[in-house]
Amino acid sequence: MAEIAPFRAVRYAATRGRELGRLLAPPYDLVTPAQRDELLRRDPRNILHVTLGEDRPGDGPGSNKYTRAGEAWRGWLAEGILRRDPRPALYPLEQSYVAPDGRPLKRRGFMAAVRLHEFREGIILPHEKTLVAPKADRLEVIKAVRANLSPLFGLYRDDAGITTRALDEASLAEPAAETDSDDGVHHRLWRAEDPSVIEPLQALLANQRIFIADGHHRYETALVYRRMLEEQTPGLPAQGGHHYILMFLCPMNDPGLFLFATHRLVSGLQGFTVAGFLEKLSRYFRIETLAEDARRPVGRAWAISKLGEHAGKSTTFLMVTAEDGRARIVTLRDDVDLSGAGLPRNETLAALDVTVLHAVVLSGLLGLSPGSQEKQENVTYARDAGEAVNRVLSGEHQVGFLLNPTPMWQVEAVGEAGETMPQKSTLFYPRLQSGLVMREVDPRDRP
Repeated sequence: MAEIAPFRAVRYAATRGRELGRLLAPPYDLVTPAQRDELLRRDPRNILHVTLGEDRPGDGPGSNKYTRAGEAWRGWLAEGILRRDPRPALYPLEQSYVAPDGRPLKRRGFMAAVRLHEFREGIILPHEKTLVAPKADRLEVIKAVRANLSPLFGLYRDDAGITTRALDEASLAEPAAETDSDDGVHHRLWRAEDPSVIEPLQALLANQRIFIADGHHRYETALVYRRMLEEQTPGLPAQGGHHYILMFLCPMNDPGLFLFATHRLVSGLQGFTVAGFLEKLSRYFRIETLAEDARRPVGRAWAISKLGEHAGKSTTFLMVTAEDGRARIVTLRDDVDLSGAGLPRNETLAALDVTVLHAVVLSGLLGLSPGSQEKQENVTYARDAGEAVNRVLSGEHQVGFLLNPTPMWQVEAVGEAGETMPQKSTLFYPRLQSGLVMREVDPRDRP
């Protein structure tokens, strides 16, 4: 099954407090344009200069954001801004945060080099589809930098608590790094070189499959990069670093594991009117127009809370429309026949709110093809519910659909069945920071 290995991390020479925190950044796909501008200007050593640089006038094949990323990476290593750890290790990580309901929580796991497998092998399992543009972008980054700059997020089963015991032992030492990220999460990182920590975790994962919780685009990009290197240089070692990827691994039953939804915002619809769309929508859904004005903060918060009341009970969305500024609760009718709606055969996948939204509403009623959705021609995504509502009501988008989070058991069931959810169906919290632990990809060296 899954193979994990210790590795020599690349980390910032700064290891504590604000000095380190100002150099970190969220994963590339969670950074808004405003955040990117702020982080790029905050510090010339911020990792975003490598993970998500900006285009400049006059850019071309020989000089662009990707070549600048490679130059920055190599320059920071030469200057000592980044340092290679002396010996291979696993990297336990504890993230402390406050949940939306006010509870203080801690999520614990560890970072390792994980051997790559094609999805068809059934060892590393995806749970959602990917988009075209991010994979092309990530391939250019890894070609220029030759490193994993932020960990993927992988989940596995550990009902016996082996991970907890290993991490308890590792955390008796002084943390190798400790800081707060901009989202208020407190991160504590350790280096674990002792076989008494490493070997139980390797043995545990050797009997497991790993579910990708976050990082599908980067994983598929790593597979493409591996094939590219093998074609360019036949005879590379079977244990070369290009056969592995950096991953944060966490048990599915960790008490600090929290899921959020990702919301859909739609624009560019020709001839779209609220009245016409409501008529189509009513064939499949009950529609409740909320009395409170969604343009006011109180009404917006109330609308989002109304959506939460339906979590786990019915297929329900919160729909917001720019034309009339209204919010509506849209619930699938019990008597509706969806046999011809293009839903997948797998019952668990077909029952997901996000699957019904994509198949029945986005494809069926709005006429957006799966290809156009994957290319984000009309559909964009927002992680924060309040931001999603604001972007619709501002007129940036014509209609927005807010969803409840997908339960963990459904994510697992979809992966176990070899199925994939629509792209960007889940958001696992807290976020893993880019720049805290990185890994060079050297095809002629071990992980």
